[in-house]
Amino acid sequence: MKTLEQQLRDNIKGDVYFDPITRRAYSVDASIYEIEPLGVIVPKHKIDVLTAVAIANEYKVSIIPRGAATGITGGCLGKGLILDMSKYMSRILEINYEEEFVYCEPGIVLDTLNKVLASQGYRLGPETSTGNRATLGGMIGNNAAGSHSLRYGKMVDHVLEIEMVTASGDLLGFGAIDEAEWAAKRKLNTHEGTIYKEVFRIVETYREEIEHRFPKIPRRVSGYNLDELIKPGPLNLAKLITGSEGTLGVVTEMKLRICKSPMHTGICIIHCNDMIRLMEKVPELLSYEPMAIEMIDENIIERGLQSPALNRNFFWLKDKPTAIFVIELEGGSPGDLLAKLQDFAVDMANKKIGYAHPILTNPTEIQQVWNLRKSGLGLLLSKRTYSRAIAFIEDISVHPNKLASFMEKFLIYLRKHGKEAGIYGHAGSGCLHIRPYIDLRKEEEVALMETMMNDIAEMIAEIGGALSGEHGDGLVRSWLNSKMFGAKIYEAFTDIKSAFDPTNMMNPGKIVNGPPLRKDLRMTPQIEQTRIPVFQDFSREGGFELAVDLCNGNGQCRKTERIMCPSYQASGNEYDTTRARAQALKAIVNKKIPTEMLTSDEVMDVLDLCLECKGCKTECPSHIDMAKMKAEVLYQYQEKHGYSLRNRLFGHIGTFYRLAAPIAPLVNLVTQSRLGKICQDWLGISPQRTLPKIHHKTFSRRFADIEQPILSKRVVLFNDTYTEFNSPDIGEAAVHVLNALGYQAILPEWRCCGRPLISKGMLKQARIKAEDLIDILYNYAKEGIPIIGIEPSCILTIADDFHDLINADFADRDEKMSLIQKAALTFDEFVCLQLHNGKLPIHFLDKHRTVLVHGHCHQKSLVGMEPTLAVLKAIPGAAVKEINSGCCGMAGSFGYEKEHYEFSLKIGELKLFPAIWSLTTDVIIIANGMSCRTQIQDATKIKALHIAEFIHDCMISN
Repeated sequence: MKTLEQQLRDNIKGDVYFDPITRRAYSVDASIYEIEPLGVIVPKHKIDVLTAVAIANEYKVSIIPRGAATGITGGCLGKGLILDMSKYMSRILEINYEEEFVYCEPGIVLDTLNKVLASQGYRLGPETSTGNRATLGGMIGNNAAGSHSLRYGKMVDHVLEIEMVTASGDLLGFGAIDEAEWAAKRKLNTHEGTIYKEVFRIVETYREEIEHRFPKIPRRVSGYNLDELIKPGPLNLAKLITGSEGTLGVVTEMKLRICKSPMHTGICIIHCNDMIRLMEKVPELLSYEPMAIEMIDENIIERGLQSPALNRNFFWLKDKPTAIFVIELEGGSPGDLLAKLQDFAVDMANKKIGYAHPILTNPTEIQQVWNLRKSGLGLLLSKRTYSRAIAFIEDISVHPNKLASFMEKFLIYLRKHGKEAGIYGHAGSGCLHIRPYIDLRKEEEVALMETMMNDIAEMIAEIGGALSGEHGDGLVRSWLNSKMFGAKIYEAFTDIKSAFDPTNMMNPGKIVNGPPLRKDLRMTPQIEQTRIPVFQDFSREGGFELAVDLCNGNGQCRKTERIMCPSYQASGNEYDTTRARAQALKAIVNKKIPTEMLTSDEVMDVLDLCLECKGCKTECPSHIDMAKMKAEVLYQYQEKHGYSLRNRLFGHIGTFYRLAAPIAPLVNLVTQSRLGKICQDWLGISPQRTLPKIHHKTFSRRFADIEQPILSKRVVLFNDTYTEFNSPDIGEAAVHVLNALGYQAILPEWRCCGRPLISKGMLKQARIKAEDLIDILYNYAKEGIPIIGIEPSCILTIADDFHDLINADFADRDEKMSLIQKAALTFDEFVCLQLHNGKLPIHFLDKHRTVLVHGHCHQKSLVGMEPTLAVLKAIPGAAVKEINSGCCGMAGSFGYEKEHYEFSLKIGELKLFPAIWSLTTDVIIIANGMSCRTQIQDATKIKALHIAEFIHDCMISN
């Protein structure tokens, strides 16, 4: 007899996974829970879904639908078969702008749909703070609403039809039907007929109780939407299915209403020193008919100011408010909008509502404020401690008129238990996200969490509120639904569940029959963590164990813009996310899988496609540094299994170049020959790659020939490996630019920074180079001389990696590194510092040039592109635009490796290559990274310039 796995593999066209690492990757979402599934199916189409359900029925296992798993309730976790709908079933099937609807599959990402709709001035009304990766199937599952629910309501208000595979294996469509159609369906001798008969009975039996017990508030997503069944008009079971969290079936298609986008919007940011007093004014604020009233407390603001991804965007902040309220208004024209905002701000000032009221109408600036609001959860969870701002009472919803009085009582309750919390959310709708800090490793804290949930549930029920106004029940709240709705309504819930799913196979344990709060917690007092002996210093992260555990599962690494995570962006596989890698390491630390697996091929495989771009260090709300962790695990793996010849070659590439430079013409001839390609292939280097040429006359030798003017100001030009041996002309250009700026360049003797060694996990050798280099650079740093890097990855290795790489007992480590880190700047950063009123003290040719800029990953992650763009825009005649690209795909030696060659190009093909291929005129491409320039040259046959070359070419006297 075939096993379940064999049956699935034989009959499913999509992907089927039963390996332990993939199952671990799918065992978490953004909640406090962790459940390892039996297996994972990634269906290609609805036929796969039907097949999976049929086979699951045969083997009596459950089905758990899943989108991006950004939910914070555990709603997409379970012990059965996960159906990941996000990779293949993500098509837009039809858009009808005249009738204002869209047909789509459940895996489509919200922002992806909205970008398409925006071309015609439309949008989907409801939203989510995770809209850059959240799928519409997930939004249907928990009846998402978002910041603009004052205008657009919830998903249930926009769902027109749903196609769904039920537990019986039927593919059914649900939409609006009249009384006659309802009567006809009740006569069907099918599962569909049973559903409609039971719905009719439930409506007849429980109508009065539904009217009495369902909260009369703007936001309620707990339980099943029985209130939709008794509303006037046609019956539509699609509205019952909305918010059902996959417990009634697997959605395969949906028809949704779309909305016209507002013409012009702006915000007024009310700063206050008393959050409760400002909450009292919410009813008054609602009288202005805002599109949104969002609240952010001081805890989120403080964390945002510490976030590398956000801290540059607080220009609007006035002093230190205890909270801010963001009020969004709409206008028919820019002038009308500005007048509305100004009148509103004046009213607020006159009424003494808040102490400051800055107004923003620039869309980019407005988005920066919304990004802070959307990052609320991640920012709270980024605190490097096991006492976390966790989600359990985080979705409280009350009537806006009762918000202030409830929150005053709630905060007194928190203080009574010695707890603080981060607070933010949808004040205008009475729905706030409140996350007390809890350490789940401590029994008394877990017990307190349970007590708080019971107490708060009673407080909420007394005033007709709900425990969830946005995120649903999942594992964290389903156990309280009987208390919140009463025995009769809960009985109706179980009847609905039984009608659709009589065998309880569809996402069991959610909404009804929820398990106890403590069951399947990700972290518990009983977990005894494994101490991993590490080579690098992880003390700044709180230790390797905490560094791994900081991943809260929010799925930011599944987004498809900016840097993180290039491998996921190219593959669309959950397995290739930062979250999956962290979860694999966390499973080892928490003894969910054997400790020996740290140095196993399985763990190396899940880390393999990490390009060490450092995007996660900035863009992940918890600032997970997967590049550092990969280097550590790779080191430990190779210490056990040995170092390959290819890794030794790439790690010691500087030494190879130094030995090859005296005979560079011969070496270049050989590497370009057929014999060279055969050798590449034998070493595991893709023969399709062209190896960089080595220059016979190195930059050090050329530098000695440069006649620099005698200048009083000095700067150290760090001589990296690639400038020294591959691109000495860039080094020369940099010297001339620095001279033109009034600085004499000092060139220390060439030393490799160890970046290639770190990338290959050769940490012992990298430490030797780092400690040698620190002593050299410290002599300059202590004199206050800037240390400038031409190659971003090299100078940022010094600034970012060295501190934790070198020995903790290295003489004066902290003092030396502090000075060096302050002195170390990219070339772009240093030149940007010379700007005065947007101009450089250099004479430029006044010639029009169109410039496209691609940023190096480490530069974008750790510095940002602002300095580069500011410098380029200071050059007369330069029309500058940044390519909206993430990683180029080369990533040092990654793109040279035979097994990664095709994948490397696939990453480049996402955005970088198309942007260059689309060029129709002479355009200059700027790419500071050696890897980036090589990738662009190989793939597009266009030579990209370093910014130093471009500036030098634009100078009148060069």
